Amino acid sequence: MSLLQVEGLRLTRTGRRIIDIPLLTLDPGDRVALRGPNGAGKSTLLRILAGLLEPDGATVSLDEHTGSWRRMRGRLRARTVYVHQRPYLFRGTVEDNVSYGLRWRVRRAERRRRVEEALAWAGLLSMRRREARSLSGGEAQRLALARARVVDPELLLLDEPTANLDTEHRAGTEALLQRLSEAGTTLVVATHDPVGPLPTPSKHWILRQGRLHVSVPGRLHRDTERRTG
Repeated sequence: MSLLQVEGLRLTRTGRRIIDIPLLTLDPGDRVALRGPNGAGKSTLLRILAGLLEPDGATVSLDEHTGSWRRMRGRLRARTVYVHQRPYLFRGTVEDNVSYGLRWRVRRAERRRRVEEALAWAGLLSMRRREARSLSGGEAQRLALARARVVDPELLLLDEPTANLDTEHRAGTEALLQRLSEAGTTLVVATHDPVGPLPTPSKHWILRQGRLHVSVPGRLHRDTERRTG
C-alpha cells in the first residue's frame, strides 16, 4: 500500500507550466533521489508534497483518506517534514530548536527524553546550550535533521542537504540519512550530486520541463505520462 499518492498535480506560474505530473506515488521506506536542471521545479515539488505550497490542482491520497490538496494539506503537514538547503534556525539554543516541534504535542518528561535522544543521535549533545544561529553550515544541517527526527515524520523531504558542505560535514549528513532510512523513514532528497547523498536510492526521479520521469534500479525506465510508483 502506498504511503502517498498524488494525481493530476499541476502548477503554472506567469503562463508557464512548472509542474505537470499525472501520477506520483511513494511507498513506505522509499529512498528517492530527485534530480533535474536548475529551475526545473525540484524545490517547488518538495514544498507541494510537504503541504507548504498550493498547486493549481491535485488529488492527494494519504492515510486511507483522499481529497483535494487543500483539503489534505493538514495531513501532509502533520506527517511530513521539509528541510531547506539552508535550514531556518529559530532564536535560542540548539536544544530549544530541537524541542520546538514537541512543545504542544507531548508531556514535558517525554519531550526531554526525545530531545536528549535526538541530540545524541545527531552528535549535538556537547552543543546543546549554544546559540543555534552561531552554528556552521554542517552543524546547522545536523540540527535540522535532529529537529526533523524528534517529531518522527513518515516522510522527510530534503532540498540539497549536502550542498556547500565540506567533506567531513557531508559525510556526517549522509550517515544520518542512512540511519533515518534504516529506521524506516521515507526520504525524498533533491540533489545535483550524481552519487549522493542518499544511501542506495530505491527510485530516481528526474524532473524536466514539468514532467517527472521515474526509474527504479533493476527495472525499465518509466515516465509519469503512464504511471509512477
